[in-house]
Amino acid sequence: MNCDTAKQIRIIDLLEKLGYSPKRIASESWWYISPFRQEKTPSFKVNLAKNLYYDFGEGTGGTTLDFVMRYNNCNLKSALSILDNNVFSFVQPTVLNITAQSEKNYEITTVTEIVNLHLIQYAKSRKLCLKAVKKYCKQIHYTLNDKSYYAIGFKNDVDGYELRNKYVKMCLGSKAVSYICNNSKKVILLESWSDFISFLTLYPNVEYRFDYIILNSVTTLNSTLLNEFNKIKYKSIVCLFDNDKAGDLATEKVLDTYGNNAVDGRLLYQEYKDLNDYLRTINPNNSV
Repeated sequence: MNCDTAKQIRIIDLLEKLGYSPKRIASESWWYISPFRQEKTPSFKVNLAKNLYYDFGEGTGGTTLDFVMRYNNCNLKSALSILDNNVFSFVQPTVLNITAQSEKNYEITTVTEIVNLHLIQYAKSRKLCLKAVKKYCKQIHYTLNDKSYYAIGFKNDVDGYELRNKYVKMCLGSKAVSYICNNSKKVILLESWSDFISFLTLYPNVEYRFDYIILNSVTTLNSTLLNEFNKIKYKSIVCLFDNDKAGDLATEKVLDTYGNNAVDGRLLYQEYKDLNDYLRTINPNNSV
């Protein structure tokens, strides 16, 4: 299947397979509860005539392929394979794909070092240096809607946790950046903690040469990140965002705001979705 054929697959058909039905239909605009987070008011719009979606909560949108890549967190090649085989591997009813909890229907029960073999295997499957994962992340046990779960947790600056394992991608608590200060005059901006650990895996010898700001979502850029820069003056700002529309817009925002002090550092992985996708492709030995 090529890109043109894939883009002809109707987004509303994919949403139906995911179990989503329109909450409101206004002519050619169908409105859904966003499949990317928990919400009560529909903010995910599909234009039937153009077969394009737009998520007002994230400020991102695109074609059928963009949707599959965003939902699966995969690259273009994988998205085409999913659609070509009619596998629809994004139909994962057990996966919680939540970016924030609007009501505190959860409780963190324990926070420990990462020792669970399933979580260790998950980190290894993403080719992440296990030593770095254990340094910056924790093993989080929590209850959600009276059920117990565990995941790798990466703490943000308002004590929320970005959680990841084979089945879950969510945030417990409020969304915010994670700021790692090494008292450097240079800062690296990344979208997710897996990209941050990927950077350290690729370049372990430069860990303390930079400060790091992990957005945990590009939606935090305006409200939090720019305020952080008003307090801290950096001589060099390197953007290592995803190679998608949201990453492009975030990069442009930083470059426009900080001019010659900021650079787009994505040349290294310009053929890949993100830094972790690139890391997994080159497949280093990250077993330590």
